[in-house]
Amino acid sequence: MDSVPPATQTHTRRIADLLTVAAGCGMVAYHMVVSQGFFVTTFVHQSVHLAFAIFIVLVSGFGASGTIARIVQTTIAAAGLGAATYVAMNIDHLNMVLGFPEPVDMAAGVILMVAVIEATRRSWGLILPIVAGVFILYFFLGHLLPGPLYHREFSFGYVISYLSVGLTGIYGTFLSISANQIFLFVVFGALFAVLGIDDFLSEVGKIVGRRVRSGPAQTAVVSSSLVGMITGASVANVAVTGAFTIPYMKRSGYSPELAGAIEATASTGGQLMPPVMGAAAFLMAFFIGVPYVDVMLLGILPALLFYLGVLVSVHFASVQEGIFAPTEKPDYRLILNRSPAFVLPLGVIITLLLMRYSPDVAAFWAIVTALAIGQMRRDRPSLAETLRCLARGAVVGSKIAVSLAVVGLIAQTLISTGLGSKIAGLVETFSGGNLIIALLITMVVSIILGCGVPPAAAYSLVAITAAPTLVKMGLSPISAHFFAFYFAIMSAVTPPVALGTLAATALSGGRYMLSAAKGFKLALSGFIIPFFMVFNPVLRLEVVSWDWALGALVTMPIALIALSAAIYGHALRRLSSTERLIAAVAAISAFAYLTLRQVESIPLEYPLLVVCLATFTWLGAGQLKKGDAVRAR
Repeated sequence: MDSVPPATQTHTRRIADLLTVAAGCGMVAYHMVVSQGFFVTTFVHQSVHLAFAIFIVLVSGFGASGTIARIVQTTIAAAGLGAATYVAMNIDHLNMVLGFPEPVDMAAGVILMVAVIEATRRSWGLILPIVAGVFILYFFLGHLLPGPLYHREFSFGYVISYLSVGLTGIYGTFLSISANQIFLFVVFGALFAVLGIDDFLSEVGKIVGRRVRSGPAQTAVVSSSLVGMITGASVANVAVTGAFTIPYMKRSGYSPELAGAIEATASTGGQLMPPVMGAAAFLMAFFIGVPYVDVMLLGILPALLFYLGVLVSVHFASVQEGIFAPTEKPDYRLILNRSPAFVLPLGVIITLLLMRYSPDVAAFWAIVTALAIGQMRRDRPSLAETLRCLARGAVVGSKIAVSLAVVGLIAQTLISTGLGSKIAGLVETFSGGNLIIALLITMVVSIILGCGVPPAAAYSLVAITAAPTLVKMGLSPISAHFFAFYFAIMSAVTPPVALGTLAATALSGGRYMLSAAKGFKLALSGFIIPFFMVFNPVLRLEVVSWDWALGALVTMPIALIALSAAIYGHALRRLSSTERLIAAVAAISAFAYLTLRQVESIPLEYPLLVVCLATFTWLGAGQLKKGDAVRAR
């Protein structure tokens, strides 16, 4: 790699930063105007969105590159910008020649494909571009393969047209959702950096954490869940809250590995927490065919269960490591002063979504509200700070946009070659028609695809391939897609490639693999709740019978708490061998009760419920008695 003088590199980085801020603010302004009804046709809007995204992603890291790399980046950015502009100016022509493009059309299509793949590589690493490359090669060369993978031969122009400039592939559903629903929500989440929300969340967390020995860790869990309600992105969530929660936990006696694991797990769960559940949730609303507000409402109970499991696991892990952390008194005045900046924009989003306004309109007014509140504060942010913050949101939104453009390439390959239906058939074949096996296969595929890939991309691929098979086997579309969605999100804390844990480890200074292992244990509830959603209609807000609904609502928390106690060997106090066995019995009987209800030929549900309640009550009473004895001494 060629060397660059430090002075030149600094100057180049400054220029890159200025270009990024200018383009980012321009992108935000454009989307704010379009959200209010400024008439732009669908594909023109997508082209402008994509042009901004390619330029911003390729320019934002410009200053850290060598001379040759900068030349390549500049060339690709300019060519990608030109290709997207060409598409925007020739929509009717490109629609008419779908499958039979002219040479200029093909050149623009190839450039566009190269630009989005390179921008995705710079944003997310090599994994997603490699996957896309394999699928593109299959589109070109699949006619040479034997057996079920064979498809008919397609011409070069046909493939390029359908993958890019034919207004399919890169263009279409995925890019449209990025442009119309996701982008402004991402910008809104970025605004919290200049509104003083960090201090507010830290103090709110102390309210929850001050009464238990795992207080600092519970502060991290609560604050990360609250940030996740807005950002909907695990790595961004780690960056926002981890900067103050991880040092706080380490000062309180937590190991760097456990502190990083707690922050990564809590931040990952933020993508499950309404009202803003991340890009994947907006895509799920499309796949299921319901308004986003319905997905938001359906996500409430599972998210609460997830964080209950995390809170309990964090406490048990703290007891296991012998943490007796001092708790801090919250600053109620700061909470009162800063709460409007958090509560009011959030209230605007929830209210407008419940009133069935579109997501981009809800995000528009939330951004306006947040900016207005910021300017009413005594320590209001400067114009420069606000613009930089908006630009950072645009950078994150652009990274999501290019990754979804690449997902569009993959999805179109699955459709045009028939590979999607073949993969769905393979899932059904390997499962032998057994729903449990099909669910396990879907779980593994979701987690593998999520290794180093944005959750939205991982979920989309599973939604196209495996989810239809689950629906065919009797699951409702809501159950099938929520199942795939949860595991795509949980891949952020699943070794060996756990993006959330990687970000937390960079802040904690701990060992990555040990942090990933601890995070995986803390997040076990996230791997269990999807199965709860499949087998228990109450989590889908469906009441088949009241006894079933009440039994499930009582038993699911017991299952998560008892399982965590059995795994860690600790609850309020250290568990004896007998107590640990009792905890395992309580967990197993709870899980059996929650699943065997579906099997009418095995009438064991009520005996299992009695065993679950009796063993859990016995365990709890024993732990309370131990606590009384300790206090008496």
